[in-house]
Amino acid sequence: MDGFSAKQNFQQLLIRWVLVVVPTIAIGYVTLRFVNFSYTALNSGIVSQTIYFSFGLLLAYSLYYYGARWVVSLIVLWLAYLLAGRIISRLPGEFDVFYATARFQLYSTLFIIGWIFGLLLAKLRWAHFVLFGLLTVVTLISISDTIDVSLSYILLHIAPVMVYGLYMLFLSPVLTERIEISAKKSAKFLVRIALFVLLILLALFITESLFSGNLKAVEKELAARGAKGKDGKGGSNKDNYDDRNGLMEKTDDGYRLKDTMRVNSKMSSSDKLMFCARLDNYFPDGSPAPLYFVYHYLTRYDPAKESFTRDVNVPSLDELDVDPARLPMYYSFTDTSILRKAMADKFRKITEASVYLSENTWKHAVLSPSSAFHIQTIPVEKDFQKTFLSAYKTYSFTSELNNAYFVYNISASPMLEKIQAQRNEELGKIKNYNRVSSQFVSYYTAYPTGAIYDSISKLAFSLSSKEARPIDKVLAVRDFFLKRNENGKRIFKYSLRAGAIDDPNIPSSKMLYNFLFKTHTGYCTYYAGASLFMLRALGVPTRFTTGFATINRSDKNKGWYWFYASQAHAWTQVYFPEYGWMDFDMTIGNEEQQGAPKPDGTPPLPPPEPWLVLSAKAETIDLKKKQLTASFKNLIFQNTPYELNKIFTRPVDASLCRVLYNKRDTTLAAISPGDSLIIVSYKDEAKQIPQPQAGVAIESQVEKFPSPIIADEIHIRGKEKQAAKKDTAKKKNNQPEKKITLKDIAWVSGFTLGSALLLLLLFPLLYLTYRTIRLALASKGTAKADQLYRATLYRLHMAGMERETETPLEYAEKKIDPSLAINFAGFMKMYLRLKYAQRNLSEEDNRQINQLAKEIGPALRKKNGFIKSFINYFKVGRAIRYFQSPTETENPTV
Repeated sequence: MDGFSAKQNFQQLLIRWVLVVVPTIAIGYVTLRFVNFSYTALNSGIVSQTIYFSFGLLLAYSLYYYGARWVVSLIVLWLAYLLAGRIISRLPGEFDVFYATARFQLYSTLFIIGWIFGLLLAKLRWAHFVLFGLLTVVTLISISDTIDVSLSYILLHIAPVMVYGLYMLFLSPVLTERIEISAKKSAKFLVRIALFVLLILLALFITESLFSGNLKAVEKELAARGAKGKDGKGGSNKDNYDDRNGLMEKTDDGYRLKDTMRVNSKMSSSDKLMFCARLDNYFPDGSPAPLYFVYHYLTRYDPAKESFTRDVNVPSLDELDVDPARLPMYYSFTDTSILRKAMADKFRKITEASVYLSENTWKHAVLSPSSAFHIQTIPVEKDFQKTFLSAYKTYSFTSELNNAYFVYNISASPMLEKIQAQRNEELGKIKNYNRVSSQFVSYYTAYPTGAIYDSISKLAFSLSSKEARPIDKVLAVRDFFLKRNENGKRIFKYSLRAGAIDDPNIPSSKMLYNFLFKTHTGYCTYYAGASLFMLRALGVPTRFTTGFATINRSDKNKGWYWFYASQAHAWTQVYFPEYGWMDFDMTIGNEEQQGAPKPDGTPPLPPPEPWLVLSAKAETIDLKKKQLTASFKNLIFQNTPYELNKIFTRPVDASLCRVLYNKRDTTLAAISPGDSLIIVSYKDEAKQIPQPQAGVAIESQVEKFPSPIIADEIHIRGKEKQAAKKDTAKKKNNQPEKKITLKDIAWVSGFTLGSALLLLLLFPLLYLTYRTIRLALASKGTAKADQLYRATLYRLHMAGMERETETPLEYAEKKIDPSLAINFAGFMKMYLRLKYAQRNLSEEDNRQINQLAKEIGPALRKKNGFIKSFINYFKVGRAIRYFQSPTETENPTV
């Protein structure tokens, strides 16, 4: 570049901007899109992020192209970063400082990453290898959080990085020389690049087409291995539940129903008790009317991943969004908007349910009948705490036309058939969805495209016309699953082994196709998924629902139901205007699921009803009198929560009180001033219990509360500081996988890149150490002469006396000996004689070897000085040239 004029240099820089910088900016933009998609906390804008990355890349590449010192420039860059941080920290306004600091950290990190990219591209010939590895790691991290890693999904993300890496590998030899800019050569060069990129894309397409089956087999094998336990089998032998193959997945806090459901997830059975519930829902004659217990609604179908997923942005989502485990004892959460979101007013009622969760069940989502709008935590009686860890009471806005008997695998029962007929007749009053929001209907009738889905749609229209009433369409789908052959046997069957999970050629949509048109064998997710597709194709709003099938197995404790892992279930809900969402369970012949793995146990005793619950802080404790004083501002009075306008302090009688800490019994001595308490007083005829007074301020009513307040239970929550620590630990336990942020990626990438640069910087010195050790360990004779020859060539090269086109002997005679006078030529003649004439060493030969070994170091230090000799071993470029040039020629003596 020294022989170029300033104009020519700038022209070459512009060419490299187009060939190197612009593609790197493009791959940076693509990578940032993937990272932003996976980690939504990066919401500052991809364009802005790309601009800062591009600016750092462009500036660094330009400076280093003109020969800027990278050490000095990085020091200046670091000082500028510190100075800018200081300036921002002194801005007025706490919020402005926080906001500016956050933006500065993000954009400065991206600028520095771009700067490092520019440094590597300008200074390091094989920089594209480093950048390719780094971009690949970041891309894989960004897609690792996906629910279902499919081949097409991975290729979509990794292909741009592969194209960039191969493009830079193709381009790197061209960049070592001056690039001609004539019109003819430039056009020819651009055509070569375009053909190269097209060839890569064609290769990716052919690879995906030819090897997709094998790669999907690997995906399934990896998924299967990931789900296996230490015994080599899925799940645990102890509980006989394979969370890979069922509707539930195991977490650190119990089993939870999956938030994403694929049709080809195989079911597993288990007698593991999940929960029991008391349901206040009966027919007019007093017999129990069980309801399905809903976990989540999976309202959106993702064709790319072939799975049903949750969508919080769904129109009119009537799902209670609260974590029961975070509610204090006796405290409640109410969302009355669900009453409106249920979009129903006919045959509706409020249904109460009490749910008792075992240690096997995930505690952080509400299990209840459809459209729950209120939840209140309740205690578990002491005698049942070994079986049930927590409990809550819910209120749901349910339909009188919904109950668990409305499934279509019922035995011949005149009563149930009559109930179903009456229900269908009532729902038959709905003719169409003309008066329903078009947005709502459009969302719940969304249907994927493709040959398989077109076949399912064609099947649906063969069963019913689009102009038929919604109930007629539902019944047509039901009757399709109830068809019988010429022998009177059902065509569709229920089976837990509907497909081979190790079959790589059957994706989930094909399995659904096989279920409908070939095998006719499946379990609940097959029937639910197929029903949803057929009904949506017919224009009927439908959603995929997960939860537990409710089975009435006991005549002793009416209204109590026990739920096991094998009762985890999936079914469809269909929307009818004015009536709301109706359960339609198309799963047939489900004898395996209906069978009770165990007989129902003894239901827990319902807790006594409190008249007062105080969220208080302990002020003083008198252990002798068994009393304390407590201050409070929040309370529940006769089941109604209040927040007072001021803090009240009242004495509390704890003489007959049960004290609990972390749900374990303790004594009053465990309470310390400042502890947070839940104080509960139950309804008792022996107490003077005040009644709510309409029109009277709650503060005035609290003034008239009994003094002291007689407590029946006190739950110690600990001081706020301790509670905060426990809450943090709990959050940590409940979140088994921490999301990686851009800051984490930047730190890891920076650390990795810095370590690689440091290792690269130290490589010449490390190689010298390696050659010295090999020389010291070499035995006498030819081996020692060979190691000395290699070490000496490397030391001379790093001292600045590089061998170019000379033979080793010419190099010794013409370049080394005139400068150092170490008789390197004499050593070379002896070494070549030993190597090619296969002669033994003489005493003179040993003398020459020992003499060169002693003289080479002092001679180099005398010529260059100790400091320069040491600094020479940090010149990475010089070391790379040593490995690029041969150590010998074909005619070494010429």
